[in-house]
Parts: sequence; structure tokens; C-alpha cells
Amino acid sequence: DLLSYSTFDGVEARHVPVDFNLILKEALFNLHATIQEEGAEVTSDALPAVMGDHVQLVQLLQNLIGNSIKYRSKDVPRIHVASSSRGGELVVSVRDNGIGIDPAYSDEVFKLFKRLHPRQRYSGNGVGLAICRKIVLRHGGRIWFESNVGKGATFYFTLAPG
Repeated sequence: DLLSYSTFDGVEARHVPVDFNLILKEALFNLHATIQEEGAEVTSDALPAVMGDHVQLVQLLQNLIGNSIKYRSKDVPRIHVASSSRGGELVVSVRDNGIGIDPAYSDEVFKLFKRLHPRQRYSGNGVGLAICRKIVLRHGGRIWFESNVGKGATFYFTLAPG
């Protein structure tokens, strides 16, 4: 995980027009086994083209959707990816019906190695959201979430429209 995180420092992002529908399709392909195993339902609105690095954006969506599945509630994981335009920037959202996150941790969850749950309950090293933050920052955007414990979470990030 640390190698993945540090690799982003040495690789320059190639910002070219990319179809975000294809980004989502590739992320879902990479998560296919997990989605099947957990019975997750992933839906999306039609997504626009954006300016960005294809590989990094796939990693971003893959991490966010993967977390939505990992931190599921007792219900079938339901994840929805959408976008909207606000003030000249594109806002992408990844909404789930999982366990949610206490808003008090709004800055903490994006820090390297920050874990909110014991390893015995949830696997991972606390690197996924730090990678997401790094990718979004490299694309000139911001990332945040809105959530209430027990009511799911929605992660938002901004990108330059394509």
C-alpha cells in the first residue's frame, strides 16, 4: 500500500479528455469479484467527459467503490455514482448505504495510515483514502464526504470538465 501511495509522487498525471463512463466501467471490472461476492449493486447516472489521467481516475473510483462495499451495513451494498456541475467545476459523488462515518473525522480519514476501525473487523492499512486525496489534488480538485453514522456516506470530489 505504501508503495502504491509513493508511486503517485514519481508519476506525472497525463491530463487528457477521458470519458468518465469508461473510467467507471473499468473500476467495476477490476472490482467484479468483490461485487459478485458481496452482492453489491452499483448504479450510475450518465457521466461526462473530464480532463484527467485515466489510470489514476480508475484507481480513485475503485478505492471509493471498494470502500463502500467493505464498510457495508447489514443491507445489500448499494452504491450510486453521479455528477453535477457547480460553479464551473464538475462534482462527482459516490453514495452508499453503508455504516457511515462520524463527521468528526472529516480530515482524519484522508490521512495516510489513518484507520477508524480495528484490523480484526476491517482489513486494510489506511492508505486507500489517502491515495484518493492525492489523486484528486493532482487533478486540481478537492475531496470530502458527508455522512452520519449508520446512514451511509457520500464522497464528493471535483474535476475539470472535459
